[in-house]
Amino acid sequence: MEEIYNKIIEKVKELTTISNEAILKIRVTVLVRKALNFMNRDDFPVEIIEPVAEHLALKTIQETNLQGNISKVTEGDTTIEYDTSNNTTDEMFLSLKSQLFRFRKVGTV
Repeated sequence: MEEIYNKIIEKVKELTTISNEAILKIRVTVLVRKALNFMNRDDFPVEIIEPVAEHLALKTIQETNLQGNISKVTEGDTTIEYDTSNNTTDEMFLSLKSQLFRFRKVGTV
């Protein structure tokens, strides 16, 4: 499984500049685990490596360009707070779900 993680990480590095490789590895690990659980598989299909890496790269670029949703604004002495509580790994998995259906093994537990 480590080979799959490394292939995805290398592809993401080709597509974007990432500052923290440890966070990238954690995201890849969680995303692959969620995908395997959803697909009811023990093996990760190589056909999904590129779509997962591309999606992860796009999300990384979006995160660096966006500061987050504003959750609180105060005018007196100017206070602005950004909402940073969103779970990007869950968002990434949900948006990849349509591509994972093709590889899902139905009826296995």
